[in-house]
Amino acid sequence: MPSWVKESSQIPRSYQDKESPKKYGDEKSKYIPRDRRNDGRKNRSFVTKKEVASTQPSPSELFHGWKIEFLPEQRGLDEIAKQIKSEAKAYPLFELARLILQKPERYSLRVLKLPSAAKNASKIYQCLLDEGLWLSEKELIAHVLKNYRDRYYQVEKIEVEPPKGSYTSLAVCGMSQTILGPSNHHEYQAKVRQLHSERFSHLPFEVFKSRITMIRDEAMIEQWKKDQSLQEIFTPCAPLEGGEVEKLSGVAQLEDHFKKEYASTVINEITEEVFLPAAAGTNLSNSSIKQALEQTLEELRRFPLPLSHLLGQELTHRGLQIFKAHENIVYVSVARPRSLNQETPLSPSLMAFINTLESHQKSPRAEQWQALLSSRPKKTDETDEEHESAIAKDLSWLIHEGYIMNYALRGFAVAKR
Repeated sequence: MPSWVKESSQIPRSYQDKESPKKYGDEKSKYIPRDRRNDGRKNRSFVTKKEVASTQPSPSELFHGWKIEFLPEQRGLDEIAKQIKSEAKAYPLFELARLILQKPERYSLRVLKLPSAAKNASKIYQCLLDEGLWLSEKELIAHVLKNYRDRYYQVEKIEVEPPKGSYTSLAVCGMSQTILGPSNHHEYQAKVRQLHSERFSHLPFEVFKSRITMIRDEAMIEQWKKDQSLQEIFTPCAPLEGGEVEKLSGVAQLEDHFKKEYASTVINEITEEVFLPAAAGTNLSNSSIKQALEQTLEELRRFPLPLSHLLGQELTHRGLQIFKAHENIVYVSVARPRSLNQETPLSPSLMAFINTLESHQKSPRAEQWQALLSSRPKKTDETDEEHESAIAKDLSWLIHEGYIMNYALRGFAVAKR
């Protein structure tokens, strides 16, 4: 029995599940013992899902004026077209579109500015290091310094004098338990902005700040002072020729230096459209953009019409045919159904195939195949393999001409007369 005659799943071989890419995880933060937290109901520091939903802006509030399109990956399309041609089977176009949406490596993204919102659209910036998208230069710089800092700066730790001043409490993020230091320390505001940008940009800044708690604990304050006596100093890996080697300390100095010296080489402001890999959009971009992507993805999974249109065009360019059958389901195959009439010149043996399949319309594919074998007696000098090969050859011709359709999930069907 030829492989294309056998029962098949709806999933082409080229789109069988592979190992999913690993998800990016947040780094662990310092742990604050429970008895040192202000976690009573009245002053609790965590954020419930309900509160996040009520305070979190929708993606359209922060990211607006842009359209997101999902584009099928070209190499995968070549594999799908090749397989459909080799099997001569008909697949529902919507189901192929949904299969593409199952894995990020199967599609890419196009972000296009809407003409109606040309003046009011959000500004977006692309990181040229990983192709991720961001809504401001500041958060893009924070992303680069978090993930690619070692490309630009050497880091060393030196001992300095502990912070001087009167510190009676420490600020702690109630959601990550990250110690931010005393609120009257000169780096406090920069650390708050950095933590919000890196881990909680999906929350409004004021909501994030409201979850910061103050802890009064002498031992923790002394430990914080001790930690601060080891200061990170950043030195540019490629200092300016002939200039002094700059020594940078603190988040604010580092961000200012990077913006001045390197930002133009890694930041690209998008004015009209941008293409990017799906992984860059879902893993390496601003949270509002990621939310908009997820929302568009869910809409397409429910009704993949826009993607199916693109998919149909691409497969048509690769020599396949699009047609409707079974209550307007759109299929793609090697041929459209071709009506058979009295003027159609078919040999008696081919007409026997047509009649046999018409009498076995609801039979499983394997039974249909056995019925076709029985419809033409084997010659005395013909082996079983030669008999099957001859029938498969004639059946393939009928399929490629459109007289018989080979539906992936329904079996063989004769085109309506």
